[in-house]
Amino acid sequence: MKNFKKSLKEKDPAAEAAMEKYLTFYIDDQLYSVPTSRVVEIIRMQPITFMPNVTDYVKGVINLRGKVVPVLDMRLRFHKEEKAYDARTSIIIVENGDMTVGLIVDAVKDVRDVAASQINPAPKSKKVAGSGFVNGIAALGNESAMLLDVTKVLTHRNAENKKKEAKADSEHPQDQSAAQ
Repeated sequence: MKNFKKSLKEKDPAAEAAMEKYLTFYIDDQLYSVPTSRVVEIIRMQPITFMPNVTDYVKGVINLRGKVVPVLDMRLRFHKEEKAYDARTSIIIVENGDMTVGLIVDAVKDVRDVAASQINPAPKSKKVAGSGFVNGIAALGNESAMLLDVTKVLTHRNAENKKKEAKADSEHPQDQSAAQ
């Protein structure tokens, strides 16, 4: 019996090495997560300075202790219905290389340890909004969390924008030659 209790207290180093901490949060009642290694901090909603001529999901910028940080509304980024911000709405400040960005989410849930064995590949579907931003699905007990690819969320341009740009380029080829 002593050996059994002792083994429960000891942690398997291989299993521990494969664990990573993820911050979980909600966007339109769906649970998502990002590695805590990408998270700088979580802040409450604050006044956002409007920026002209930006994509609709870029709500503007905030001043974070003297640093100007762009803020994206994740509902709009995933083509979901816009929702008024409330007391649970939070901004998750993430880093991607040298870029720092705030992600507006409906609510932050918690930080979870996720083993590599709990992560399943994301289904390949172009018809599901936001599916191109998910690089896996973590099985967390009786719920699942979409693992966001922060790089794609911050840099991915959807197919509609690419088509519009290609159409504009084909309609105005002289603009391209002038730019070269």
